Amino acid sequence: MRLIIFGLTFLVSVPAYAASYSDVPQSREDYIAVEDLTSRGIFQGRPDGTFGPDDFVNRAEAITIVVRAVANEKNIIAKKNCFPDVHGDDWYVKYVCYAHDLGWVSGYPDGTFQPIRTVSKVEFLKILLNAYGVEVEELDKFMDPIAHDASDANAWYFPYMKYALASSMTSADSFENLNPGIALTRGQVALLTDRFLLYREGGRDQSLLTFAEKDIRSSFDHLDSLDVHASKYAISRARLAAEGVVMRSTGESVVDATIKLIDSVADLVDAYAAVKSGDLDRGVALSQHAYGKSAEADNMTDNVKIYTDRVRDYAHELANQIRSYGE
Repeated sequence: MRLIIFGLTFLVSVPAYAASYSDVPQSREDYIAVEDLTSRGIFQGRPDGTFGPDDFVNRAEAITIVVRAVANEKNIIAKKNCFPDVHGDDWYVKYVCYAHDLGWVSGYPDGTFQPIRTVSKVEFLKILLNAYGVEVEELDKFMDPIAHDASDANAWYFPYMKYALASSMTSADSFENLNPGIALTRGQVALLTDRFLLYREGGRDQSLLTFAEKDIRSSFDHLDSLDVHASKYAISRARLAAEGVVMRSTGESVVDATIKLIDSVADLVDAYAAVKSGDLDRGVALSQHAYGKSAEADNMTDNVKIYTDRVRDYAHELANQIRSYGE
């Protein structure tokens, strides 16, 4: 399979799997993730040969999946009494207590674990990333809002959503929301987990560049409709996707050019915001910065030119409009 990203052609190896479950056909988005995690021994099916990809995941199941991903199950010592509502004869007791002992999960204020409660997207992200010792603080320098439903940089979930974007675990939906509080299905958990593992193994750079390109296009689309906030959300997500590549790679010209392109679009968005607020001088200055950075990106590679040309067109048009106001 070949992907075209910013004009570059990459050869992508897609594993071939025989379908393990009758209800996870190859046409499903989560097919490869489910099969990969099954081959790794992290996911298991049901006695009737099904997987239940659309069934919601509860907290006990989520912990079990994460423990199987991280630990050698043979080395897990069966413990009990870690939570008053996790009993010694529950099938998940050893996984929950193992995770509790290591600090991967804590209970609710009343001391309970609530094992059958459905797990939300950001709850699962927190459990998974804590289990792998991921330092989400390495993205603290990125504090701009990233979606309509993830705009509060001080919210407890914000660092986990940023890392999920930077590791290609998630992307905005068709409404450009990230849905941090949505209840997850088994198929969605498979996608998040598999993408995370592949990212750690260096196998998601191309996906990150694709996500970045998608959000760059979205940022332009929102500028066309003068929705500056949505445009800023989109370019913030693109910046995190590019940073995710940087965190795992030694650096390539297309990555450096992508980052410079994103910087130019961000300046362009800020120029529109300045004009909207009445600060015309700042709007001119930022549009000039955007123009200059787009030229710098072109000097690194020709593969982003379709977008740098667009930056210059927008910057030139905006500057002309501002000057016409003063005449």
